[in-house]
Amino acid sequence: MASKLSHNLTIRTLAADLGLRPSEDPVSEIIRYCHKQVKQFLADLPSCCSNPAELLELVANKLRTEFREVHSDQDLESVRKEFLDKKEAGFITLHKELDGHVLGITLKRLNPKPWDLSYVSVIDCRGENLRRAYFTKWHELVHLLVLTDQSRLVFRRTHTAEQRKSPEEALVDVVAGTLAFYADLVRPYAKGEISFEAIEALRQKLCPSASQQSALLGIAQVWSTPCILVEARLGHKAGEIDPDQGSFGFKKVPAPVLRAIHAKPNDSARNAGIKVIPNFRVPPKSIIYRVFHEGLTYAEAVEDLSLWRSSTGASWGAGPVRVKARRLGDSVQALIMPIRSKVAKSITA
Repeated sequence: MASKLSHNLTIRTLAADLGLRPSEDPVSEIIRYCHKQVKQFLADLPSCCSNPAELLELVANKLRTEFREVHSDQDLESVRKEFLDKKEAGFITLHKELDGHVLGITLKRLNPKPWDLSYVSVIDCRGENLRRAYFTKWHELVHLLVLTDQSRLVFRRTHTAEQRKSPEEALVDVVAGTLAFYADLVRPYAKGEISFEAIEALRQKLCPSASQQSALLGIAQVWSTPCILVEARLGHKAGEIDPDQGSFGFKKVPAPVLRAIHAKPNDSARNAGIKVIPNFRVPPKSIIYRVFHEGLTYAEAVEDLSLWRSSTGASWGAGPVRVKARRLGDSVQALIMPIRSKVAKSITA
């Protein structure tokens, strides 16, 4: 996703508007730009933050926005009426904006009092949206971090995962993911052997309002030892499905096989030179394959990377790795950890 965004004209224009140096990787430049701001916020108030939840409130205050959570339709109408009474016309259609496809919205106040903050970020916490509220808040803050022309901000929205996102919205998701579990605050606790249980314990300790899925992604990313987080499900390799033919049966489509549709090395793994390309086929001898096809809830095993081969049969390398896999709906989540430094430095599809 990040590599595709780096070639997008909208993202390159945004980087230029932010005054960033020309780069083949503007996404990384924008991430650094946002982290630099957050680091400065922390430097201004070094003793006020000990966990990501406290950092969220600090950044919101520095960016001059206040969060308003709505847990019911009555809450939404109450917020709408409150700000309409304050002559804030932008709230007229608030109830229509939070229509089930939008999780959050940030509005610039047009008639603030001298003591008021400049923005209001309304977060939809109704029903299933509650578990996404923590990430939604970070998404709204990133919009303000990359705001280049305040006059253009009528509002900014956080959309559901099911909605097709603009390049800027997709970029904001990427940046928010790097800030939601800020490495400097999480890494001191993310030590020892990584496991699903250890990640969940840290979520409960540092940021219980975050969802389990966002914590898995964020905490695994900053763990102190190398790890690859994998999500495997049935799928096809590139080119097996012709999008122009769809499902009309003009071309026989092979049966889907278990593939690692998402595979992300954490910071420590990348620093060690480990590279991963997703959508590789899961070998039948892997514990990931067994968990999926044998209906296991959880299992772990020591495997060798020589099991993993490209579509041409070429080996990815050799070296022992520990694999911890758990079934989650129609997919398997797995943590893959090199056991020693001799493990292959490149995993390719």
